[in-house]
Amino acid sequence: MPTGPSHARAVNSLVNGEITQEVFPCRCTQGEDHLEGPDFTDFEEPEPESPTVPYAEEIWLSSGMDEDDDFR
Repeated sequence: MPTGPSHARAVNSLVNGEITQEVFPCRCTQGEDHLEGPDFTDFEEPEPESPTVPYAEEIWLSSGMDEDDDFR
């Protein structure tokens, strides 16, 4: 089996909601550092839902729809 020059092979994975990356020595015919697995460069943490105040819509309407009193 042909081999190439020594280089690094990085493997991305998602473990328990955390991004991990392991790097291994490699001698494949690609011959240069490479990445396997999903690319998490655009990974965004989901935003938690904001807690809502009970009757927020009614409070906002009764307070004259003031932007400072908008708890919706």
